[in-house]
Amino acid sequence: MQWVFLIGDDSFTLNHFSKMHFKDSKKIILNDEQLEIQYDNNDYAIFYKEENADDMKSNFAPSEFEEYLQKLPFDVPRWIMLKYNNVSILRKIVSEKEFPTDVIIDCDGVDLGLEEVFDKRRIIEIESPKF
Repeated sequence: MQWVFLIGDDSFTLNHFSKMHFKDSKKIILNDEQLEIQYDNNDYAIFYKEENADDMKSNFAPSEFEEYLQKLPFDVPRWIMLKYNNVSILRKIVSEKEFPTDVIIDCDGVDLGLEEVFDKRRIIEIESPKF
């Protein structure tokens, strides 16, 4: 299983994704904690409930977290973890026309080839986000 963080402003919630149409999906399951999308061949993606800066801070050294926050164009950012089992599913999701246009993706320094389907200025670790 692989993961990325999707980052938005203080209004960013699972609801941003619950209204999307996920092309080629076979089943969508939504509850208060997550949104799961199932595809053929046991492929899947799971969006987890949003977290705020206080929740995320413990994953960083104090000085690293402040540097990280400076890369974000949001005063009060929120994170949603997106887990997936196949990078082609991730690419499919972020290239959907309904995918939010003001979301940043943090790939934790891993090059997933998303710049082919997603504006590379919105990917952390490839280039700092700019809107």
